[in-house]
Amino acid sequence: MGQVVNIFFINISIIYLLLSLTLYLMRHVLPIQSASPLAVRMSFGLAMGIAAVLLTVNSFSVEDARIDLRIIPLALAAAYAGPVGVGVTIGLTLLGRFGLDGMTDQLIRSFGTLGLFFVLSLVLNRLSLRRGHLYSAYLVFGAVLVLFRIAGNVPMHAFTNVFLPYFVMTFFGGWMCYWVAKQIETHLRMFRLHTQRATIDELTGLPNRYMTLERLNDVEASGVPWALFVIDIDRFKQLNDTYGHRAGDEALRQIGATLREQCPAEGFVGRYGGEEFLMVLEDTTDVTELAERLVRVVRESTYTFEGQVIPMTISVGASLAHAEPGTLVFERADAALYAAKTNGRDQVKIG
Repeated sequence: MGQVVNIFFINISIIYLLLSLTLYLMRHVLPIQSASPLAVRMSFGLAMGIAAVLLTVNSFSVEDARIDLRIIPLALAAAYAGPVGVGVTIGLTLLGRFGLDGMTDQLIRSFGTLGLFFVLSLVLNRLSLRRGHLYSAYLVFGAVLVLFRIAGNVPMHAFTNVFLPYFVMTFFGGWMCYWVAKQIETHLRMFRLHTQRATIDELTGLPNRYMTLERLNDVEASGVPWALFVIDIDRFKQLNDTYGHRAGDEALRQIGATLREQCPAEGFVGRYGGEEFLMVLEDTTDVTELAERLVRVVRESTYTFEGQVIPMTISVGASLAHAEPGTLVFERADAALYAAKTNGRDQVKIG
């Protein structure tokens, strides 16, 4: 009995470790579900397959049966990644069993058992069930398949001393792993959401002031030549007063999209605050030409709000970095922007 509990504890630890690591590595594509991209579902199935192989290695034998908790990663793969995920997990499980024992009668019977499990995943995948209900169905079905496999093939004392604890540990461990998976997934998704809110401007989708200055500092520290544009929407207060603040928000969104489209790959653009944007360039060739193109593109673009065309222009203050602190580069660009605004707007000044 002690050996059984010890093996099951090792099994649960393996599943927990692999599941936690997998969800963390795949945190950018959460939630994982049967509608996720194929590569995501296959990756999750691969991770659960590795877990199943490790469980096979850390199993013990009763008569001619291997005892472990492989049903848990199979159920997780099916509930999260659907038929594709569980198909990959089944394939790795069979390969692992073959690598350990060779082509045995037990392995041949496993083809039928796992085949039934895969068929169940095809059927349940067509139903609109909550993931927890799906997982319960897979766990129960897997345990029933194991019961049929061992029924009449082991002595009663083995069934009482080994397989009854097996079913208890399967359901207890299975639900513990599922609860842990839900908690980790929720935590990672909330962390991603809060990180995004802390670094991305919600209105324009551009890096916010904090992230923009952080990236500017990185460029400054890199030692490469760089240039800074300080960009301001002309007469923005008048736009708000004329069309309303909702129109002003839409103007910021549309201007932000235009700047993102026009920004070279060797640079980035972010919202500095209010109607002001910063664009940092790591390629200082043709700086004036790019700045003038930004002004021209905004002037010639058609911006609308609720069917109304809103004419918009921008002013740009530009400055090149000459191995000096970024604050000085910003001060020059900001002074150049002021000159552009006082000189009639809708133009570029180099500082």
